[in-house]
Amino acid sequence: MSVPLRLLLVEDSEEDALLLIREITRGGFDVRNERVETPEMMADALISKDWDMIISDYTLPRFSGLAALKLFQQKGLDLPFIIVSGKIGEDIAVRAMKAGAHDYILKNNLSRLVPAINRELREAAMRRERKRAEEVVRQSYLELANIFDQTVKALASITEMRDPYTAGHQVRVSKLACAIAAGMGLSEDRIKTIRMAASIHDIGKTTIPAEILNKPGALNGIEMSLVQNHAYSGYEILKNINFGDPIAEIVWQHHERMNGSGYPRGLSGDEILLEARILAVADVVETMSSHRPYRPALMLEQALDEIRQEKGILYDGGAVDTCLRLFEAGDFSFT
Repeated sequence: MSVPLRLLLVEDSEEDALLLIREITRGGFDVRNERVETPEMMADALISKDWDMIISDYTLPRFSGLAALKLFQQKGLDLPFIIVSGKIGEDIAVRAMKAGAHDYILKNNLSRLVPAINRELREAAMRRERKRAEEVVRQSYLELANIFDQTVKALASITEMRDPYTAGHQVRVSKLACAIAAGMGLSEDRIKTIRMAASIHDIGKTTIPAEILNKPGALNGIEMSLVQNHAYSGYEILKNINFGDPIAEIVWQHHERMNGSGYPRGLSGDEILLEARILAVADVVETMSSHRPYRPALMLEQALDEIRQEKGILYDGGAVDTCLRLFEAGDFSFT
């Protein structure tokens, strides 16, 4: 049984075209072809019809095999492209293959033509199958990423339902932390990690009694200890979720300070992940400039003075400089 083959021939000689078609037909193909010999004809054929393969002569009066190859490549199609010529030398053949041709055949040795066609059709089918598989993987990844995003939003909403006074806090911290990260030139992947970690950095507060979270006035020692434990509690909640990024560790570290005076582990300097250092700056600026049950909101400038004065001591110098620059230039606002 003949195999259907939609063939675009770039050939100025009708006689040579018939010889090629006869050879291919003898090889077991039912050929449906169109012959073109100018760039305009080829461009129109590529747009108006679907093809399984292109076979091109190397030299035509108004065209060439390399020009035909370039025109084909500009269309973004993935088809076998074979050059068949009676005047092609080894140097020209190498040049054609480097330019993207899949094979070259001499017209006085057409015995190689059908095997080349069979091989290239198989490889084209394999490429299409690989692309389909890659698309399935890509779609699966997008679905998984969406599930993660929805999970993060759900976790964030749980935190804010438990602590209404910090409603929106994580969103605003995430917004500022991402702006700082972008200003520091971090990659999109790291910014995405920071966005996710910042969106749930206070998830550990779900383990703190509501009466402590909402208590007006100062907290006593035990209450303060419970509140400070939220960083570790957040880590415990998140550590077994395979985010693919160190989300849990960033959450655990977001109250650490450069000089080791933070909590819960007293980490210092480069022991603290850069993502956590950026989150710490965003967190303190947003917290100080927002209302809390135990104190009214401070002016934003007071919050910026805090990180300015403690730059390199409590807070990462690069994150502080970037944060200050964003506000001073008017490039960022919580509203």
